[in-house]
Amino acid sequence: MEADSLDRSIIVVGAPRSGTTLLGRLLGEHPALAHVDEPRLTWRYGNDAKGDMLTGRDARPEVCRYIRAKFAEAVRNDGKQRLLEKTPSNSLRMEFVDRALPGCIFVHIIRDGIESSLAIRRFWQDHAHGVDRGKLWERLREIRLRQLPYYGREFIRRVAPKSLSGLVRRPVWGPRIPGIDSLLLELELIEVCALQWRTCVEAACHYGRELPADRYLEVRLEEMSLDKLREMLAFCQLDPSPEVEAAFARDFDSQQTAHRRSVAQPEDLELINKWTESTRKWLGYSD
Repeated sequence: MEADSLDRSIIVVGAPRSGTTLLGRLLGEHPALAHVDEPRLTWRYGNDAKGDMLTGRDARPEVCRYIRAKFAEAVRNDGKQRLLEKTPSNSLRMEFVDRALPGCIFVHIIRDGIESSLAIRRFWQDHAHGVDRGKLWERLREIRLRQLPYYGREFIRRVAPKSLSGLVRRPVWGPRIPGIDSLLLELELIEVCALQWRTCVEAACHYGRELPADRYLEVRLEEMSLDKLREMLAFCQLDPSPEVEAAFARDFDSQQTAHRRSVAQPEDLELINKWTESTRKWLGYSD
């Protein structure tokens, strides 16, 4: 039963603020899919002391059993046939995800690094401090006792007043790229955001492009359309869905894909380009 519910699981990856939430929400309207949105602690189970860039070696049998059991339960409880999961940090650990969910289908959504970096910084500023009560309740339901020592410290960092920043390390938002705590001490925040974008995009592209063609798809947020969405459904081996198309008509606004750059400060653009220019050119983005 578990094997059936996790067969051809659809994993949406991408740098934060690149459209992963939008894509997860659109595909989540499909009647066959159980949408699990950013179950961070499930993915980190058994590797809680590490950052987000896990490898195949970290996908130990007991870890994979736990992850698979949690997702099979989610599909079963939702009364659906297949899993749809979205977590931007999975961009950093696709080999690990591949071991946990063999045969899964990766959909990688990419957005211009300038727009993404600016949007990432905004979310750092708005969400790194404090705890959303709804999200806290989700995490409390997800967490296991063995994980408490790791995330208790993180909780303290998030709720501590900014006046105590000299005593408590700065809270982190988004994918934990290697060395992120040190980067926050040495670089401007916009530079750390640019490095989050670059590291996530490069890691996902390098792993995904080595997979069989029927298991990895790249889509550009700037090129999203109803036809592209239909192609995506076909790639994921899903039937056409009026529910998905209605959600696209309701929720997608092409003007929101590229609106931050025009009002950005020149010094911010310079810092973003310092860390992303080569990757943006590699992906075909031009200034």
